Amino acid sequence: MPEMHELFTIPEIVAAILLTDTFEHIMLQNCLLVSRLFSHEATRVLWERCGTSFYLSKGWLRNKIPTVHDLAKITAKDTARGQYYANQIRQLRFVRDKEDWAGVHEGGQWCDELLKLEFPLLEAFTSDSCANEYPELGPMKTKSPFYNFDSSANNELFYHILKSGPKLKALDLIMDEPVDLDEPYHPFQSLEEEAIRFINATPILSSLSLPFTYRTGFEVPLNTWSPAILSALGSLPSLHKLGGQILTSASLSSLPPSSFPALRELDVKFSGPLSAIPLAFPNLELLKLELQDPSIFGIGSLGALGKLEILDITFVENEENCFSASNLLAIAHGCPRLHTLNIPSSVTLMMENPCPVGDDISDSTIEEMASALPNLQQLCIGVENRDALTHEAIVSLAKHCPGLSYFSITADVNMRSLISSLKELGEKPLSEMNFMRLYPPEESEHVYDNLPGLAEEFLELAPGLCEFSISEGEIGRELAEMVEKLIGFPGSRG
Repeated sequence: MPEMHELFTIPEIVAAILLTDTFEHIMLQNCLLVSRLFSHEATRVLWERCGTSFYLSKGWLRNKIPTVHDLAKITAKDTARGQYYANQIRQLRFVRDKEDWAGVHEGGQWCDELLKLEFPLLEAFTSDSCANEYPELGPMKTKSPFYNFDSSANNELFYHILKSGPKLKALDLIMDEPVDLDEPYHPFQSLEEEAIRFINATPILSSLSLPFTYRTGFEVPLNTWSPAILSALGSLPSLHKLGGQILTSASLSSLPPSSFPALRELDVKFSGPLSAIPLAFPNLELLKLELQDPSIFGIGSLGALGKLEILDITFVENEENCFSASNLLAIAHGCPRLHTLNIPSSVTLMMENPCPVGDDISDSTIEEMASALPNLQQLCIGVENRDALTHEAIVSLAKHCPGLSYFSITADVNMRSLISSLKELGEKPLSEMNFMRLYPPEESEHVYDNLPGLAEEFLELAPGLCEFSISEGEIGRELAEMVEKLIGFPGSRG
């Protein structure tokens, strides 16, 4: 066997090789047999993330990530080997509806094997909810939240994982409501003492998300971040992300000065005047809000968040919601770094839920907004009066936002006029556009001749398009279907 070059005895060189984008999962497995160094580095890469459905910016990791079930099966046969793999894990995720929760041996749940392990490098721990429709989970189902702060539960698996990860920084647990309607319900506020004890014992915590899963038809009290818990979280020097529960303007007003010094991401339900958010969190870069109160011209105050890059707002269903042109422009001029703007969230349009009233929103509003947001990459804008905007709004976005790639809008768009106006901007004015969805008024019905030619002309202006839809009458849908057929498979168009 030829002698290995000395370069391949340097850990940093080996690690760089194994982390290249083109390195396949099967190659990593083969590296386990090359040498002790290659084996260790391959193991580290393979087990850095353990769980189901991890998504990375560069795609699915090697098409396969070891699951917690894999780890338990290995531990059942060889605890030392299981610990060796656990020593490499930095992110651990339980997705209970996708894992195989069968027992690995008679008389016990396979997850019990994980109680034998420590997780010395664990930085992020994520779990989903334990929904009632998965009876096969057996003992994994609980009548209490999936994780509660009650210290009497310190023998449970997930509490064990929390305790055995001294470097834990990110905690994202979807907590379950009780599954038995006859059981007394204890809202999140009742856990205040234990929650504060947990927070104070985890000073390096940088990300905390504790959303609740609610059962259909089960009326429960609303779970709100209490002032005391917020005060404890606000004292953490590295907390950059907070999610889940309901945040109120009243609780924010009672925070001590200089709370949440590092907070950059907020993803919560919110009740009260939105002006409280910039005052409490002036350095936010990501803000996702599910409003609990009807919004009447209140979102413009978010324009005070000068560092904001992502803004996503979900309005109260079945209530009168409204935002004005001045609101939208206040956000655009006040938040020039925005690359993602959803008012409302795209799900609202896709599910055909009512949109807020857009007071004074017009094509000229979008023109001014677009000129103030040149870095915009994703935009979803929906208003109840769907004829308030026309193809001119899209032309303005193409002119001022060259990187726009994901786009949904309520507008009465004449595709022939859109194509003609876009051609005046240049050869490929929508060169970065990947997803475009148009939601015209229900009564809108444009008539076009030569639909195949029209579809080809449009794709020449948006050569990277992956999805195109128009929720319009028969002709609009037919045009969208032709565009979709021409899109074909990736790489099939020049």
